[in-house]
Amino acid sequence: MGMSTLGRYLAVVFLLFNLYPADCEIEPLRKSLKKWKEAERLVPQIQEIAAEDIPSTVDIIQALKTYISTVQPEEEDVSLQCLLDTNQTANDWPSQEYARQMLVSFGDLPEVILEFPATLTTKTYGNFDMCRAVEPGIQSFGGKYCSAHPAVVFNWGVCFPDSCTDSDVNFLVNQAALPLTGSAYTMCVSDDIPFSTGDYVAIVICSILAALMIAGTNYDVIYHWKLKRLIKRSLEFEKDETMKQQLIESKTVVEEFKKKKPGYFGKFLMSFSVITNGRKLLSAKKGGSGSISALNGIRVISMLWIILGHSISFAALYYDNQRYLYAVYLPLFSYNAILGALFAVDTFFLLSGCLVSYLTLKHLFKTKGKMNWALFYFHRWWRLTPAFALLLLIWATLTRHIGNGPEHFIFDYTAEYCQNYWWAALLYFHNFYPWPGNTETMCMGWTWYLQVDMQLYIISPIFLFLIYKSFAIGTGVMSFFTVASIATVAGIATYYGYPMGWDDTPYNDNNPEGHDYLYVMPYARLQVYLVGLFLGYVLCKLNGKQIKLNKIVNIICWVLAIGMGLAIVYGVGPTYGNHPDQWIAVLYQSVSRFAFVVAVSWVIFACATGNGGPVNTLLSWNGWIPLSRLTYCAYLVHPILMFLYYWNLKVLIHYTTVQVSYIFIAHVVLSYMAAFVFSLAIESPMIGLEKLIFRR
Repeated sequence: MGMSTLGRYLAVVFLLFNLYPADCEIEPLRKSLKKWKEAERLVPQIQEIAAEDIPSTVDIIQALKTYISTVQPEEEDVSLQCLLDTNQTANDWPSQEYARQMLVSFGDLPEVILEFPATLTTKTYGNFDMCRAVEPGIQSFGGKYCSAHPAVVFNWGVCFPDSCTDSDVNFLVNQAALPLTGSAYTMCVSDDIPFSTGDYVAIVICSILAALMIAGTNYDVIYHWKLKRLIKRSLEFEKDETMKQQLIESKTVVEEFKKKKPGYFGKFLMSFSVITNGRKLLSAKKGGSGSISALNGIRVISMLWIILGHSISFAALYYDNQRYLYAVYLPLFSYNAILGALFAVDTFFLLSGCLVSYLTLKHLFKTKGKMNWALFYFHRWWRLTPAFALLLLIWATLTRHIGNGPEHFIFDYTAEYCQNYWWAALLYFHNFYPWPGNTETMCMGWTWYLQVDMQLYIISPIFLFLIYKSFAIGTGVMSFFTVASIATVAGIATYYGYPMGWDDTPYNDNNPEGHDYLYVMPYARLQVYLVGLFLGYVLCKLNGKQIKLNKIVNIICWVLAIGMGLAIVYGVGPTYGNHPDQWIAVLYQSVSRFAFVVAVSWVIFACATGNGGPVNTLLSWNGWIPLSRLTYCAYLVHPILMFLYYWNLKVLIHYTTVQVSYIFIAHVVLSYMAAFVFSLAIESPMIGLEKLIFRR
């Protein structure tokens, strides 16, 4: 094969891999679609080269062998031992088992190039485990697996002797294997990831929590055992009239019972009891007459919708048949529900605003306007921050030590993001800093929701106090800011030329870096939150009162709500492969969130006032209650479990409906199991401690 052919081959490898920068690993499905479209433009060049003699792994090894025979170690940035061992491997192939094992472990570049027109897949991992299974024998070295990334890409698996350092492998890949690109970098896999101070801090904190859970559970068991024994003793006294009279006169049992009642320290330990907290979490008992049972079902279904969207979008670049997903599945009408999972987040903003308004106004009306606003803010901070902080610490430290695979190195990047910006995340303005907010480089990018929700919560008393004082003024101010939020989104979408739905082509060049000034910003979600605040006011004033609407009116409202919700979610279907007029995109960007939550608001209102029928029966099912309590922790942990799965993959996923369904179900089950454990460890104890602190 001539150098011109090799040059053209490597040039295409360079172009292909450059389409997928490292930060694409956590891009949503719509952004991945843009990469696939860019990749399609290279298909003619690839098909032209595919007809010629493409170099195999053996060709590259021979090139390495030739290069090593001429290189002078003292003049190059590579160790002599690495060169000698690499040369021995090349010479021992194919006669020695270890050499065959190492060379077979290389990713197959010719295969991925030849199949690219049909798959749009550029990852070729090789055999991760086989390479690392090579141990010293007739040779003095084992296997070392590395991921080569020509020009900021992801993964071509290579296997070198473990006597080579990371820089040695990087040098050999650049100078010998891919000399014409000159910009490859490599990430080598190691089992010996050093423990940092942060790792030890995380282990100590987790150990303390585990010890408190054990101590609290033991205290709980012993306390209730003694209490039952005391009750049994009093019942024995009850059977004998003489002993009963003596018991009443001496009050011995009463005094003993008071002694057995947990003190401050006992209550502290009881806050961590797995038995007590587990019983509360798993209880399916409904709240009082003022509770809105349908919110439980809406909360859980919305969380499942988000997990479904993340299950598919987070894996977008880990399918070995990406074109199949891109060309066959994405155009389907039903698949718009995957992209529509974005609106499930708006449902949570609606629920958050509704509950804040409902509970706060209920208190204001009860106390005639008296409110401890410091406690109002502390409660929210205490409710969110401990669980968030603990998981952030684990994400930034211990996850690097869990599992291994060709792309496990991504955890190093995420840890770096958190080491740089953890303080901004815990102060709840990480969506603004560094400007503009970018979920791909944020510490725990999916927690942008917490940042926005806290910011909206901080300003909510302004609207709540106004509507408490005057319905007209409060409603007027809410309406003004709702319109302002919609207008702000419209203005930004117009200026930066944001597309809609599946369309990824901007309408102008005002945003060449592709920043998103809408998705993670509070001014874009304020309209949704205000709908929730108003809905909470309405439900508070009704105070559980049932309103029987005219049957025709009720049906019309349901038809309008369902139609509007479906139109928002499925109306983007025609944007696949099309570029609608900008005014349509701007209109959709600005009012779609508002319209969707208005539809959901009707569902909540109808169910709360006795007009929900079978929908209310479904959403108010008692089985939703335990899952609803776990929603916050499930939201925090489910992306971590997904990344632990996807970033430790050793083979790509073949996309089929059955395969993805199994993965989705596994994510749901594992997420809620982990959420249960995490809630027992930190969320439930913090709720108990808050009650202890304020003696509630």
